[in-house]
Amino acid sequence: MSEIYSPKYVQDLLGIDSSTLRKYATLLEGHGYPIHRNTKGHRGYFDKDVNTLRQLIEFSKQDGVPLEQAAISVMTIVSEKDSTETVTEEVPLETTNDQDIKQDCNHDELLGRIEHLEQVNLDLLVHLKEKAIREASLEEKLNQILNYVKRTEQWVVERSKIEEETRMQIAAASQKKWWMWWK
Repeated sequence: MSEIYSPKYVQDLLGIDSSTLRKYATLLEGHGYPIHRNTKGHRGYFDKDVNTLRQLIEFSKQDGVPLEQAAISVMTIVSEKDSTETVTEEVPLETTNDQDIKQDCNHDELLGRIEHLEQVNLDLLVHLKEKAIREASLEEKLNQILNYVKRTEQWVVERSKIEEETRMQIAAASQKKWWMWWK
């Protein structure tokens, strides 16, 4: 059996802190991923667990992918790997009839997986289109705000010019002429 790594070793290996490792492990366990625990309930991590956590970190760093969606994607990949491993373990069969039946089952299983992956791809495309629409909308709003700020700045400049002219006119009007010294 492979070596079990401590949480401290795994967090140093992945470059994350202990609370983040706990959060990721809890999230994966919530989606059905089995993480080894000793008799005291402390987690221990195998190589496959470390690789799964790396995938989760990699997916979560992608732009616009929430942690929950990253966990679902990782679980899809893990379940496909597990089912592929179980298929390869069941290959040696004795009779040709059994092999034909097993191959038909494998084809059906592979077709099911392909359909599932196609659906995941379609969902991702929809998500990307929605993201592009949101970004376009945000860019349009940003342009509107910038135009408003420019108009406001122009208005402020014009207003300050008018105020300065008004001050000059008031100063000129209130200035006493030399022949009006008695007033």
